[in-house]
Amino acid sequence: MRFKILGPLLVEHEGQELHLGGSLQRVVMAMLLLEANRVVPLERMIEAAWGENPPGTARNQVQIRISQLRRVLHDTAQPYHTLITRSPGYVVKVDPARLDLTEFDDLITRARGEEPERAARTLRAALALWRGPALSDVDSDLIRPMVHDLEERRLLAHEQCVELELGLGRHLELVGELRRLVEAHPLRERPHNHLMLALYRSGRQAEALDAFRAYREMLLDTLGLEPSDELRRLELAILNQEDELDRPAPPVRLTPVPRQLPPMISTLSGRSGELARLTGMLAGSGADGPLPMAAVVGRAGVGKTELAVHAAHELSSHYPDGQLYVDLRDGQIEATDVLSMFLRALGVSAIPRSAEERGALFRSTVAGRRLLVLLDNAGSFEQIWPLLPGGGPCGVLVTGRERPIGMAEHWVVRLEVLDDAGSVRLLMGDVGERRAAAEPDALRRLAAQCGGLPLALRIAGARLAVRPQWTIETLVGLLSDSRTMLDVLSHGDLEVRASLEVSYRGLSARARTLFRRIGLVDSPQTTAWMAGALLDGDAEQALDELVGASLLTVRGGHYAIHDLVRAFAGERAQTEERREQRLATLERACSAFVRLSERAHERYYGGHFTLLRGKAGHGPFAPTLADALIGDDPLTWLDGERATLLALVRQAAGHGLDELCWSIAMTAITLFETHGYFDEWRAVSELALKACREAGNIRGEGAMVYSLSSLAVFQQRYGEAHPMLTEALDLFDEIGETHGRALALRNMAMVERMRGDVAAARERYEQALPLLRAVGDRAAEAHALVNLAVIHLERGTLDEGGPLLEQALEIFREEGVPRGEAQALNSIGRLALLRGEGRRALEAFEAAAVIVRDVRDRIGEAYVMQGIAEARIALGQPDQAKGTLAAALDLAERLGERLISGRIRLNLGLLMMEGGERSAESHLQEAYALFEEIGAEPWRAKAAEALARAR
Repeated sequence: MRFKILGPLLVEHEGQELHLGGSLQRVVMAMLLLEANRVVPLERMIEAAWGENPPGTARNQVQIRISQLRRVLHDTAQPYHTLITRSPGYVVKVDPARLDLTEFDDLITRARGEEPERAARTLRAALALWRGPALSDVDSDLIRPMVHDLEERRLLAHEQCVELELGLGRHLELVGELRRLVEAHPLRERPHNHLMLALYRSGRQAEALDAFRAYREMLLDTLGLEPSDELRRLELAILNQEDELDRPAPPVRLTPVPRQLPPMISTLSGRSGELARLTGMLAGSGADGPLPMAAVVGRAGVGKTELAVHAAHELSSHYPDGQLYVDLRDGQIEATDVLSMFLRALGVSAIPRSAEERGALFRSTVAGRRLLVLLDNAGSFEQIWPLLPGGGPCGVLVTGRERPIGMAEHWVVRLEVLDDAGSVRLLMGDVGERRAAAEPDALRRLAAQCGGLPLALRIAGARLAVRPQWTIETLVGLLSDSRTMLDVLSHGDLEVRASLEVSYRGLSARARTLFRRIGLVDSPQTTAWMAGALLDGDAEQALDELVGASLLTVRGGHYAIHDLVRAFAGERAQTEERREQRLATLERACSAFVRLSERAHERYYGGHFTLLRGKAGHGPFAPTLADALIGDDPLTWLDGERATLLALVRQAAGHGLDELCWSIAMTAITLFETHGYFDEWRAVSELALKACREAGNIRGEGAMVYSLSSLAVFQQRYGEAHPMLTEALDLFDEIGETHGRALALRNMAMVERMRGDVAAARERYEQALPLLRAVGDRAAEAHALVNLAVIHLERGTLDEGGPLLEQALEIFREEGVPRGEAQALNSIGRLALLRGEGRRALEAFEAAAVIVRDVRDRIGEAYVMQGIAEARIALGQPDQAKGTLAAALDLAERLGERLISGRIRLNLGLLMMEGGERSAESHLQEAYALFEEIGAEPWRAKAAEALARAR
């Protein structure tokens, strides 16, 4: 598949154009391709489609267009390979060779390293990729400025190509092309310069002068400006028919021409757009007007100097009077010393003593000269100010971690880390294409470990280059340990740790403290509320500093921190904070999380139901403040904090905070259960269990054994769940823990029922119910009533089961527990089926479906879909039932839910058996195997009976 945006939006598959659909789908596709292989937030897509006033259905409409585009791109099977959902939006994965924009950028980069003849051909190949104005058929106010940037890069490449071809003597062929170019872009001076020169060298002196006069008149009429000195000098040279116009030769210079730029020792990778912007800012400086300036800003190690040096070398022809360079070392070098160096380089032997006199002499010396000043690693604006020329035609390029005060934002190039493709290309330059091709997956993982930071990528590449015996996977393994990764990323004088130290030392004391404490938590993300807990006060300004220093990145409502930065922050925490300080910080962070996660659970369940609460402190949040942070969807909020949850459990366990550790793990059960995060459920429960056992915390130990038993029940591992529940009951009995005992009895009843001991199950529920009522856990009470009713349904005592279900439904609705309400409705639907009331059953199942989809209960959705199918069978709609069962089976198997998968296969087998279909027996056999595997005896018996009939 090939993607094209340099012209009308076009996607081709095997040479055929794919129909992308309407204007909204084209806007979404265009946004994704402009940021190919990078996540585009959903909010940004909405802005691209509707601007500042999107409709209320905007999020849903974009999601629908994403689904439609997946169908167009033949990317409908999960896991998706091309159009991928990735928080906080979507990313389109495109091979760089399959996107015309990336191909264009690569050709431009290649041309810069070639001799003129080959470079001109390469640039022509790049320009040939353009089929017209970029994305000319996509209408979006947000996309329009991005398209203008692309057009600027195209024009720069065109001008560079023409300049090369003029130098190769192709003036005759260029005249017509240049006339079209100046007509299309009448205000750009460079094409007029080229046209005048091409006409003159073609023996058309009068036309060359006419071209100048026409441009001058247009410029005066339009902007009230005169052409630049350079163009006026060219006019004079044409009038005088100077020989140098035919055979350009370097002019004789009476003063030194400094060439102080550092050498370009490597190819610039992944920065073609930024390079084009910089050269565009500084390529057209004239004699009059304000001083042309540009700044490259970003965190240490992001490649500011490399980009600036490449840009300065590319601009050397625009600044023939020389280039001055100094590394200001973040303010460590005095401006007066720099002025002395600059003046000597410019041939001044008598250097004044005072800073004011040196500055004045410097400005006088460079006045009227086309000279570029590169101020690298600048500190404050006070340091830069004395080093600036008085105005054009000089130019100034500055690099630093922050934008110099007084410089307009549109003259600033903010350098971020490289994207995935740029990172891989940079590594390939060091390790070689053959080595990279042998381990493409390891190369991509290595690039991700380096976080797109050019310094880290250079060091990683250098370490592999000098160790040909290493595989790329060897280095990936070394970098997987956060405790040593910064030691691994050092090579010679290069060290990621040192570059991060520069950014860290530039922070205020409070921002440094927050940075260390974020590292102490060791989560890949943080939030404003967590930062406030870590600092024990307002953290807004400190967060802004960390973002400004590129140590944190804003992503939706979170702040992301890369593994490399996090490792450095953790080192600083261990080095600079005492153990008691670290422990107090973690206690505040964990307590804050417990308070918020318990509030999220309380909001979701309508109370502290089904939750065994710890006795640790509950943080600083009043319910109103907690509710403001959690928002309207408590479970979505908790899901968004999952990385922090896992990190805090690890840290609490490692620092002996056993009560907080199990409390956090306990509050997460509803999230893990609803979204099927079974691996994480097991990991945090086992960590907390170990911490509680080591501390002698019997209640916490019982809670975590109960948690692991709940996981075993949800995964239908009933044989494993039974001894764990026995252990949990013993622990709770030992300390007289009523609530924990009631919850464990409820789980034990489920296990007994699945093992076929219905009488024991009924007894367990009846033991649990008064205990649950005594502790006021109404939601758990209602769950027990539903399950007790199901036993009656399975035994055929429908009149006893019905009132229990109505009672449970009433409790769930009173307490505001939508997921429980759906479970009660699902069982009411089954009761209606047993009574032969198909229509009433369908109504109950469909009401439950609305709820489970609203709360995003995927497991519940599979159960409800199965119920809907059974109702349709009862109503004589087998074809519709079969389609619903197929969709339910797909969902259940993706979730790994074996019990419902078996029940659905049993339904399918029975339905197909009635229709005489051959595949019926296959479904029944698979159902039987699933029930046998998980120990669901009643269901195994049903499958065995159905198999006997099928044979």
